Amino acid sequence: MKIVVLVKQVPNPSHVKLDPETRRLVREGVPLELNEFDVYAVTEAVRLRDEHGGEVVTMTMGPPQAEEALRTTLAMGADRAVHLSDRVFAVADTLGTSRTLGFALRKEGADLVLCGRKTVDSETWQVPAETAAFLGWPQLTSVDRLVLVDGRVRARRETDEGYDTYEVDLPALVSVAESINEGVWPAKRDVETTPADGRIAVWEATDLVDDVQEYETRFGQTGSPTRVLAVRDVTPERGGEVVATPAEAAERILALLAEAGGPETSPWEKPERLGEKPGASYDCWSVVELVEGRPRRVSLELLGKGRELAGKLGGLNCAVVMGDQDGDRDLAGWGAERIVVLPVPDDYLPDVYARALRTFVEQVAPHVLLIPSTVSGRDYGPRAAGELELGMTGDCVDLGIDKAGRLIQYKPAYGGNIVSVIMGATTPQLATVRPGMFPPVEPRDGATAEISSLDVERGSRFTLVEREHRPDTAGYELDAARVCLCIGKGVGGPQGVAEAEALAARLGAAVAASRDVADAGWLPKNRQIGLTGRAIAPRLLLEVGVRGAFEHSVGSVKAGVIAALNSNGRAPIFEHADVGVVGDWRETLPPLVDALEGKL
Repeated sequence: MKIVVLVKQVPNPSHVKLDPETRRLVREGVPLELNEFDVYAVTEAVRLRDEHGGEVVTMTMGPPQAEEALRTTLAMGADRAVHLSDRVFAVADTLGTSRTLGFALRKEGADLVLCGRKTVDSETWQVPAETAAFLGWPQLTSVDRLVLVDGRVRARRETDEGYDTYEVDLPALVSVAESINEGVWPAKRDVETTPADGRIAVWEATDLVDDVQEYETRFGQTGSPTRVLAVRDVTPERGGEVVATPAEAAERILALLAEAGGPETSPWEKPERLGEKPGASYDCWSVVELVEGRPRRVSLELLGKGRELAGKLGGLNCAVVMGDQDGDRDLAGWGAERIVVLPVPDDYLPDVYARALRTFVEQVAPHVLLIPSTVSGRDYGPRAAGELELGMTGDCVDLGIDKAGRLIQYKPAYGGNIVSVIMGATTPQLATVRPGMFPPVEPRDGATAEISSLDVERGSRFTLVEREHRPDTAGYELDAARVCLCIGKGVGGPQGVAEAEALAARLGAAVAASRDVADAGWLPKNRQIGLTGRAIAPRLLLEVGVRGAFEHSVGSVKAGVIAALNSNGRAPIFEHADVGVVGDWRETLPPLVDALEGKL
């Protein structure tokens, strides 16, 4: 059994800053480390090797200093490593990176490829699925349990609703979540004293292809269809005001919410088409995902934003529905002017959904296609993009159109404090979009739309073994929440969680968890927010008993107003909040809820 683990060396996100004069990221002096999610992947690979025999080979693409990440993996127990290092590989986007990794994996050969589900610097979530697409292998993403049985892999995926367990034949590519194991974090001293002994091979482009000139347009920047136009620091300026009583906090919260204002819905009226000269008009398409036969909130948000984008493109606002359902006409009331149904099965099957989206792109040729940044959307979207070799921007927080009809994409990185402005060079222009970024339109009765469907191949390489859906704890509720209450370890235990949930219910607030709470099992993992969890954007976020380390706070950068309740007046959460109250949460939260109830 040969297991190859794809890893990446990344800057420590908490140290990354933007130079205010040059508007470039300051990389000098920023400590580099092995991507956290890749630590779990290497740990899992070593476990599987020890259980089944074989070898673990780690692989990275990067400059010479990336060798340090490979040395870390050797200290963790990897047998050997491959370093893809060549100037022609530089400045690659996810598609260019995945293509190069695909070449290298074909050369190396593997029974199983593991990787982290995302990197903490760029946070695209795309490389696993796109690499699998270049290999023609099945992929399973966001996996938290993994076993090998008779030449097949059985893996449990975290989903927005719970968990899905699949089986599929090897070879396969699997990306893992941090909950798959505790991770083996080697000490710096162990890394420094672990001998490489010729176990790190360096491969250049000539080691991957016979004629580099023939392939030079497929490597690095020239093989990357997306370009970063600018980088912006969007770290919100929070007031950090600590008040004496819950009553004062409530008064301040309501005042801040009133100041923030903002539309509750997107306008039905489309803006005028951009461009100084008459030209072709283009449609904007949004993927509609279904939950129990009804559209997800994020899909309705995309349709709301789609009316603005379609107006600027001079075209129609269109919906492509992932699922066979009878409520297609309802989407007209949510702003869709044309609807195409892809009758995929209700049970998510990665290859069926990706193939359906690819069929749609090939037959309809959309100009702009927006995909929800759900667990599924981050799986089938990049897979289809990789198979079609199209540029895609992941997890966008805003979108625009330029006068040439190109989609301008705003993509967060380093936890959300840095936003890159990106444009793609391929058509259709693809983007996954984070939930909670746009309001939907006010639904209208009597709206109509042209409706059609496409034939979909429903055969799958995957066997769905078990589905654990828990609607009462579904994490996707956080995506649509106007008010959210996040529970930290400071609530004391499961009984404290139950008390806080009861108070949250009085405000109609969705309940989220810090990483410590999710790791302790007090709340489901799909409710964790932060760098290794979800990103949320409620109008009001109450942080209760949350310490507030950087890794947690970056999950709520887009929240409107943040209020913190903590017994420790020096807790970092107060630096990331607009208003705070120091004291026992059992004494501060109930009167705060009393003061806010019915006013939000």
